[in-house]
Amino acid sequence: SVCLDLTEKEIELIELLKNKSYIKKRQILSIIWKYSDDADTHTVETHIYRLRKKIKNIFQDDAFIKSSKKGYTI
Repeated sequence: SVCLDLTEKEIELIELLKNKSYIKKRQILSIIWKYSDDADTHTVETHIYRLRKKIKNIFQDDAFIKSSKKGYTI
């Protein structure tokens, strides 16, 4: 049995991404972290980096979270 130890924010991030085709960083900040639209932070990138690393370590999946100019998606 495989166990993936996720934080509350990582779970919220996965749930948000799975329900959208693409979502912009500012929208993620606004929805999950309640930041204002003009906030500039690396919170999203840091959480996505850590989440990708956890997924890769367990499932060897490099493309679980995709990113493009349109935003992020699963």
